[in-house]
Amino acid sequence: MIKKFIYIIITGFLAAGCSLYNDEINRKPVNGVTRASTQDNQYRTLAEYWSPRFYQDMDDTNYKGDVLTKFNFDGDYNGRNNWENLLSYNLGDHALKACVYYSVVETSNFYFIGYYTFHPMDWENIDFDSVSHENDLEGVLLAVKKTGGNGTLICAITEAHNHFYQYQAPGQSLSTGSDNIDGTLNMYGTHPKIFIQAKGHGVFYHDNGSAPGGDGIVYYCSSTTADSPASGSGNWTGTYRYMLIAMDSSSPDQGFWYRRNQIGNDNTFSAWGIIRGDTYGDNKAKVPWAWDDPDDGEVFSGDLLCDPAHLIDCQLNGPALNGMSHSYVNNIYATHKFEILAVQSDKNRDPLGGKSDIYVKVNAPGAAEGTDDILDARAWKKNSASTGTYYNFQYGGYDAEGQKTYTETIRTHYFARYGSPGVVFSVYDSDTDSDDHMGSITLYNSVNYSSGVDLGDARIKFIFTKF
Repeated sequence: MIKKFIYIIITGFLAAGCSLYNDEINRKPVNGVTRASTQDNQYRTLAEYWSPRFYQDMDDTNYKGDVLTKFNFDGDYNGRNNWENLLSYNLGDHALKACVYYSVVETSNFYFIGYYTFHPMDWENIDFDSVSHENDLEGVLLAVKKTGGNGTLICAITEAHNHFYQYQAPGQSLSTGSDNIDGTLNMYGTHPKIFIQAKGHGVFYHDNGSAPGGDGIVYYCSSTTADSPASGSGNWTGTYRYMLIAMDSSSPDQGFWYRRNQIGNDNTFSAWGIIRGDTYGDNKAKVPWAWDDPDDGEVFSGDLLCDPAHLIDCQLNGPALNGMSHSYVNNIYATHKFEILAVQSDKNRDPLGGKSDIYVKVNAPGAAEGTDDILDARAWKKNSASTGTYYNFQYGGYDAEGQKTYTETIRTHYFARYGSPGVVFSVYDSDTDSDDHMGSITLYNSVNYSSGVDLGDARIKFIFTKF
């Protein structure tokens, strides 16, 4: 009887503490970076506290095409039947309950909280066949400064049709970095008011205006209940609850990041970061680790999810961002990292024997959108580099061609790719006609070249990490 009593106490204690124990296991650093799940109660609570209030514009010719829901609303994770299966349900059906995916990445003094809205169809009345496509994922990233409690909201970046839009929080005085500020957020308590277009579902801030065409509903976050809209009519009069799903969730609903390697026929993805779909265009929808804005400066594919500190630091400036750390307390959504320490020219490559104007290029094959390059002369360049001299690297340093103002000395960049692609580190001499290649090295796994590696006409000190 005593043994049985002790056994019950011990097993009860382990069961009660199981999630905490697993959280501690998950929090063990991998190559120096903590990899704790976004499902942790701490992060879910934070995400609910700042959860946007979504103002979903609805088009009265196809209300179902504008409802928020989860990818597996139809009971499977096959994106090629979502369009057809959506048509088989009625508004108000429990299968169409509202869900929003979320992520949390944490540095020593900031939280970066992403919210991602899924629609089974992206559609258009005009030129339907060429514009519409199956599956659609857009979203918003919040930067929250650690000031005690749940922190202070500083800014938001929304994604709409492959472009990012920047908004400062009320009371902040941010300034333009590599991209322009597009406005100031309107709030509903602690919740940013975010507008979602009908049909194409681009995400912007809500300007407190009326619903376009008089049809629009409002979604707000609940920790316990998800609603399915009974109608799309009304000028923001219909309000419905949504629930959050972690991007790395394994159950009961699986998140996109959890399924990131499910690529191929009858799987979720057709390629890295591209959702399978075959109605009105093949494989058109992308997920956050593939998003890229083609004209937003030295920000590259996946930065919004994988290296949000870099994204914000590059695109915006201002007092509230001063000292924003790039040292991640937790970052589960990066697969690779590099840290460039210093670069040296070993040969004068300019015409007539002039000194080389050196910069580093890093190419990571497999980006789903935009370029495979994730570092170039916009980030760092040293004109007229003396041979045999190491020059310290930092973003915006020396003669960088892009953004010059950063919150701290930054030498690192995090990114996400499938498997073990050959990541190429190169040094070039910048010329007016064509740049001279001074040497390269291709890496597949983690290495530490902090003492330097000879590339031929140049040397580079750096550390490359695969998680």
